Amino acid sequence: MCGGAKTHYGDLVHSQPARPDFDLSRFQDESRRRGVSVPSIEWPPELGSTNDELAARLESSPGEVAEYAVIGTDFQSGGHGRLGRPWTVPPRASLTFSVPVRVPPGFPVDRLGWLPITAGWCVAETLREHEIAAGVKWPNDVLVDGKKICGILTRACPTPGGLVVIIGIGVNVAFTADELPVPTATSLSLLGAEVRREELLASLLSRLQPAIAEVLAAGDLVHTTATARRVRETMVTLGSSVRVELPGGQELVGRARDLDPAGNLVVETADGEHRITAGDVIHARSA
Repeated sequence: MCGGAKTHYGDLVHSQPARPDFDLSRFQDESRRRGVSVPSIEWPPELGSTNDELAARLESSPGEVAEYAVIGTDFQSGGHGRLGRPWTVPPRASLTFSVPVRVPPGFPVDRLGWLPITAGWCVAETLREHEIAAGVKWPNDVLVDGKKICGILTRACPTPGGLVVIIGIGVNVAFTADELPVPTATSLSLLGAEVRREELLASLLSRLQPAIAEVLAAGDLVHTTATARRVRETMVTLGSSVRVELPGGQELVGRARDLDPAGNLVVETADGEHRITAGDVIHARSA
């Protein structure tokens, strides 16, 4: 749930519905079955923030952090949302993890906006495997019937070996109705899908690795890739009327027409087209 106070795993575990711990052996079995190669995975019971933990390791020992190594946790006590908002959820109720992705030399930095929306598409496709009709909301959410089921947060980390982007993903798996952080959220269990987190992670990684690889290999032409086309097809924002809140109290109201080559949102208003970067947006919602 959203909030500023830091809560520890032991304070919550006895008051929550019975949910299984993440089972590393089960995940490894699922990964082998799907042909997913994961260099390493760590899953402590509690962690402040999987993104923060990975960033600290990249700063202290960058050569020891393998691409697509997974750091997850059953309880993230100090997670972050967009714009630094605090974000914590009940223990074992979500799939919360981060992976590092190495950006090839020469890849244009202004194209990095494709990474969170590509990750969103991978989540949406994974949920569709379980008959959940999910779609991507620009710039970093996944929705089902207009309600948020997943948030994505990326973080760029310069290292001596080049730029690394951390992709942090949180999928609402086993929330009960009274545990939802906001009324506009939902979870797999509330949608009638009982899915183990180990299976969900293996399925998601089987899509994430090739999709991100295609994006990063394309460079300036990332917007022409098959992955970019699929992202557009799955993005519920496109074609919708939107209200975009910008810093300084400004608002834009118009129709979300397309994504530009950098993955920015193109909004058509009465006075013309505007290109909105994720960094410019405070909030974007249906108008």
